[in-house]
Amino acid sequence: MNKWLSICLSIAISAFIGANAILLFSDKSFVLKDVYVHNYERLANDSFEELLPKESLVAPQSMNTIYIKNEDTIKDWLVKEGDVVTVGQELATLNTSTADEQKSLWESEEKALESQLTELNSTVRTLQSDRTKAENSNSSSSNGSTSDNVTESTEDQTVNVDINVDVGVDVVVSQDGAFAQAIAHAQEKIADVNQQLEVVEAQLAQEGAAAVISPVDGVVSRIRDTNDRLAIEIYSTEKIMITYAIEEQWQDIQVNDRVRLQADGMDRSIEGTVTEISQVPARDSEYLTTYKSLDPKEHANPLAYYEVRIQANEPIENLPFGNNTNAMIIVNEAKQAPSVNTAWLYDRLDESAVAYVMSQNGFAAKLPVTIAFDWKTRSVISEGLQAGSIVVYEPKITDYRYAPAIFLPMPVDSPSWESAKAIGWKNYIKYLVF
Repeated sequence: MNKWLSICLSIAISAFIGANAILLFSDKSFVLKDVYVHNYERLANDSFEELLPKESLVAPQSMNTIYIKNEDTIKDWLVKEGDVVTVGQELATLNTSTADEQKSLWESEEKALESQLTELNSTVRTLQSDRTKAENSNSSSSNGSTSDNVTESTEDQTVNVDINVDVGVDVVVSQDGAFAQAIAHAQEKIADVNQQLEVVEAQLAQEGAAAVISPVDGVVSRIRDTNDRLAIEIYSTEKIMITYAIEEQWQDIQVNDRVRLQADGMDRSIEGTVTEISQVPARDSEYLTTYKSLDPKEHANPLAYYEVRIQANEPIENLPFGNNTNAMIIVNEAKQAPSVNTAWLYDRLDESAVAYVMSQNGFAAKLPVTIAFDWKTRSVISEGLQAGSIVVYEPKITDYRYAPAIFLPMPVDSPSWESAKAIGWKNYIKYLVF
């Protein structure tokens, strides 16, 4: 009897323990349990900056080019490359016999440029209209094309100014960038034509057209022979910094981003601002070639170089054109914002994630958060958390379908050796005995 009683009691006790274990520890258990969490942090606000280091070059804010028929047109050169010139200053005198001929050439060029400007503006309006239609109808097919070849003839010279903007666009709403790129390309052409037109108008405004004059204050950068025509390039005195965004950097950099600039020859760093980001690939130039030599990284897309212009907040007087500078572009910035260890976030999708926060009642509550940007090993939070919140990290918390009660390690504060000695042996004896 005792033997069977012992067996029955053993079976009953084992079943009781097993049933309780299932009720307590199974995946479908509804019994509330306290979870020990070792990793936790009380958040505090701080300032964060995500920096993008770039090589950059000192460049003119603008460049004006004056075209002359040929070398025979010039009587005397009054400047050389590198000379500083002022607006209205004579760069070269013209031969008396060719002065009227050169004036006719400038007049013909002025008409050609004005005609191109009209066609380009028409192209931009067409593209903008087609872009609006595409947005309204979800899909659209548009072709904006202009090809202008204006020829004006005098007795012995011909001015041929050719420009071709051919845009074939087949887009839906999600392909709005195709229209934006075509419009940006046309607007870039408009800016070039306007600049050339200003130079020609300045030449024609002088009395008698007996000399080539400077339309701006600046520096003569180059005198070159192009297609049997002379060209005088003048850099403006205002300087900017030029760098190039590559691939995904184009998405990161925004107009009005702050920039810190530093270079040899500058006694301190100065601040600047991103003023322009090109939407079309940069053309081959001395600046682009130099940039590639300074930043010789290989890229899958050799066209993915987009010009970025940076305007310094102070005049750049002690650096020559072409000088290499270091630019630190602040692509993300947050003032007095909370941050959390990136590894402590769950279910992350782009800028959304979930964090577990300790509630006032001691439960680990699931809280959705919005991430502004990642900074080193932390994520800066724009919404969902605030200073003073206690964020906890314990992987097994995600196994619970409810917010489990948690308990944290007991805080331990060990006195220093100096404070222990300061109490004195008499006090130790008193506390031990009494």
